[in-house]
Formats: sequence, structure tokens, C-alpha cells
Amino acid sequence: MSVPPPSEHYLTLNRLATIARLVAGAAHEVNNALQVIGGSAELLQNRSDLPEPVQITLTRIRDQANRAASAMTGVVALSRTAPDGAFQIDIRDIASRAVELRQYAIGRADLAVQLHLPPTPQVVQGQPLHLLQAALNLIQNAEQALAPRRAGLIQVEVAEDDDHVLLRVTDDGPGIPPAEREKLFMPYYSTKRRGSGLGLAIVRRIVAEHGGTIEVGDNEPRGTKFTIELPC
Repeated sequence: MSVPPPSEHYLTLNRLATIARLVAGAAHEVNNALQVIGGSAELLQNRSDLPEPVQITLTRIRDQANRAASAMTGVVALSRTAPDGAFQIDIRDIASRAVELRQYAIGRADLAVQLHLPPTPQVVQGQPLHLLQAALNLIQNAEQALAPRRAGLIQVEVAEDDDHVLLRVTDDGPGIPPAEREKLFMPYYSTKRRGSGLGLAIVRRIVAEHGGTIEVGDNEPRGTKFTIELPC
């Protein structure tokens, strides 16, 4: 009796599981290195003969190494796969991790970010690393919109809407004309001088793969709002 070839869905799950294992391994190694950097900086801080500017620099090194190590720990957790390839994901975790990963860059650009989460879990089925990438792309898109004036506020919100979960990313930048909005999701189309034109196209593909939709509209009183809607 001949054995039927594996389905494309099965092959895709296997590939995703392999990628997840590779990501987890790399994140684990990076996390180990960050722990050494943070620990070494903390040991040096115990020396009483170091001038104050050096102590301040060591504090920054320690704090940023610990922050990055915490983020890597989250990436490892997100990359863990269930045996049957099924994932139950709390979108609050995705939003929190994305904000944490971009927090330093946002601060360096003199921007602010706010995270708004509901008190209860907002669970969807999907691939956590893919959804994290989508959230990161939207936050980075907001950063780029605000970059010219080096000021502004990015808001990341998770909400429930009947049988869907919403993930919103808003900024108070210059906004996007209605005629440009549909083009934003086309590969290689960008309204930014240094944009690759792939970030939002990737977001739309990821969202579609999860049975969801993404919309772009105005943020009141100014700016842009991206809303991802995913089935529960």
C-alpha cells in the first residue's frame, strides 16, 4: 500500500517548528552572552576606585544588558512549539513583548510609547513569532512616521470586539492621505525615503495567514491608526 505524500499544511508546520527551534537556540546563546555582560558590569561597579562617569556608564551597560536579556527570554518563550503544531496565544503577550523590544530605540529617538492592555487574556490561534513580527513592523512604521520631528507618541492597544481580538498601533504624526493607504500594503511601495516597502506587505500577509484583516485610518486628533483584527 502506497503512503500518500504529506500535505502542504503538514510541511508548513514542520518548517515553522524547525525555524522556532533555531530561533530559540540563537536567542538562548545571545541571552547567555548578555548575562555575562550585565554581570561583568555589575562586578566592576563594586570597585571604589572608578570615577563617577565610568560608574554611570557601567550602570547603563548593566541595565541595557539586563533589559535585552529579558527580551531574549521572552523570544525563547514565544518560540516554543506545541507538539501538534497548535498555538494558543494571548495577544497581550505579543503586544508587551513588541513594546519591550522597541522601547530603547523609541526612547533614543525622543519618542514616547504607551501600552494599553485589557485585564483578561485575549487568546487567538496562530504562530507567535509571526504575530510578534507583525506587531514590531507596525511599531517601527510609527517610529519612522514620527522620526522627522523627533517627537510624538506611539500607542499600542489590545482590545476585544465580539468574537475578534484587536491590536491597534497609533501615532500622532502627519497622517497618510486616503489615496495612499491601499498602496501601503503593496510590496516595495513606501512613502518614506529610506523605507524598504516590505514591512506592511509582510504584516498583511501574516494577518491573512491567521484569518484576520488589517485596516489603516485616521488617528484622532491627528496621525495614523493601524488595526489588526484576528478571530478568537
